Order: sequence, then structure tokens, then C-alpha cells
Amino acid sequence: MSRAENVLRGLDPARAVQEWPPVPRVEWAAVAGGPAPDRGRRWKRRALFGAMATSAAALVAGVVVVQVADSSTPAYAATPEPLQVQYSGDAPMARDALLRLAAALEAAPAPAQSVGRFSFVRVGQWSLDMSFSKGSTDVAMVPQVISTWRAADGSGKVATVNLDRSDLEQRPDAEGLLAAAAGSVPDVNTYGPGELAAVVADPVPTDANALEQALYAHQPRVNGAKSAVRAVADLYRTTEVDQNVRVAVLRFLARTDGVLLRGAVTDRLSRHGLAVSVDSDNGGTRDILVFDQRTGLLLAYESMFLRRPERLPVRVPAVHAYVLYLDQDRRADTT
Repeated sequence: MSRAENVLRGLDPARAVQEWPPVPRVEWAAVAGGPAPDRGRRWKRRALFGAMATSAAALVAGVVVVQVADSSTPAYAATPEPLQVQYSGDAPMARDALLRLAAALEAAPAPAQSVGRFSFVRVGQWSLDMSFSKGSTDVAMVPQVISTWRAADGSGKVATVNLDRSDLEQRPDAEGLLAAAAGSVPDVNTYGPGELAAVVADPVPTDANALEQALYAHQPRVNGAKSAVRAVADLYRTTEVDQNVRVAVLRFLARTDGVLLRGAVTDRLSRHGLAVSVDSDNGGTRDILVFDQRTGLLLAYESMFLRRPERLPVRVPAVHAYVLYLDQDRRADTT
């Protein structure tokens, strides 16, 4: 795997389940309120699928750790509450709503374009991680803030703030994540020309047909509609997306079979948006995108289990990854 591919893999909080440890039959015992995982311990991410009422209480659950031990009392890892959407049951197709949003955006005056050599994107993300030590397993929602500067020649910088439960215990919500990240020293990697890959090469197509081809080159079409939503989530995670590309994204999703309308939603930063989703894996997973209805920007991506995977101690529906898209613009340098 190339260095660039490793970078993209590291930016994705929800990748294919793999290498589950060959453990014997165990029972799950909660250690809620127990000590936070040792910072010196190596966490082995078991990234989970495709690529992540809004309340502080929901996010408190997101940083609780469950430890697997020899116990006769089953318990489950606490995960964030799913987003509260308008259409939680039988949902209509999203086509008409997406086309209306695309048309409104296309008719709106174009905002002033930011200029600069580097496309800049900042995201906050949580993903379900597991660590294994001395016959026990810790499960936690692990928060990160990732800032990416990328130039058209594939050079740039990625700054990652890795946090744990102890960093957020005073403010275990999205605002608390940003406050903790602001006071933390990031891990920084710099890349020379051609080393920092993009989901779609610059310039990103503004034609829906060309954009479709580019996105399916990243997430294979053969995997169905989930590839469409995951490719869009990945695009926004690594690239500043201007208004013309936003229109093309909406039209691409509108003509993708299986994209459902979940309606009005408030994300985990209390931003109001329009949610669409795709169910996949025979009803086992759901991927959700939340769009700003004024700007067409992607606000959030979320992935959840609708059916519990073997050996994973969660109650379904269980959010296992979500991403908040915080900033995007162009910058002259990487400071």
C-alpha cells in the first residue's frame, strides 16, 4: 500500500471489519465510570464499514469504555444515540428533495471564492475502537480532530489531534471535543508532491456524470448505493468543495437508487440540515449524510449498525462512527 493510500485510510473512521481476534466465548462486563484507557497502550482500530435527540447525554455515552472480562453478567458498550430524523421508519426516496436543493443552490448567487494554494478541511470524528490486552478487550468511541491541507500537486500536511475519555470528561460533547483539541498538540505529517492523495483529483468535476465516474473510481459502484454516500463523505473529508461541485454531488445522489430521505435533522453541533441515507449489507448497516439546506455543504456523516455484528458488544441501532465537517476553504500556506 502506498503512503498516500495509508493517509486516506487513516482519515477514514469507518473501514471494513477485519481481523477480529480469535477469542473464546466471553461475557461482557461494564466498567462504566472506571479508569480511562492507558495513553501508553496501543489501540488497534477495528474500523467498521465504509469510510461516522442531539444532546450532551448522547455524547457522554460516546466516550464510555466497556471492558471485556470473565464475567457471567452480559453488558454492552455505550455508543452515541442515533440522530433524531424526521422519517425514522418507512422513508420516501430522496430524489425530489435532493433535486430541489440542487436547483435552489444553482439559482443562488455564487459566494465569494476563497483563494490559496492549499485546499483546507477540518473534521471532528468519533469511531468505535477496540484494544486487546491480557485477555480483556476495551471498547470505546475514540475522538479525533483532523486538519488537512492539500495542494493540487499532492503535497500538503495532515495534523491529527487524538483524544481520549479523560480529555473530554468535563465537556463530553462536540463543543468539548473542539475545546480539548484546541489545547492539544497534534501529530503532524507533511507530504511532498504526489504523496497526499485526493479522493478526486483536482479540479473536481462540476458535471454530475464526470463526478459520478470519479467517485465510483474511489468507492466501487458494484457495492451498491452505500458506495455513493461513502464516496461523498470521503470527498468532503479531503477536499474543499465549491458551490458548483456541491450541485453536482446532490444531482449524483438524486439519481442513485436506494438513497432515502430522512428529512429534517439537527446534527451534533446543533446545526440544522437535511438527512439522506442508504441501508446496506442486507439491512445490517445504515449510512447517513446531513446537508446544509442553505449552502448545500455536507455537515455530517454517520454510520450505524442496524444488526449487531458477531463479537461486538453493542445494542442496535448502534452508531459506530460519525464525522462532523467543521471548516473548509483555501489557504495560502499550511499554518
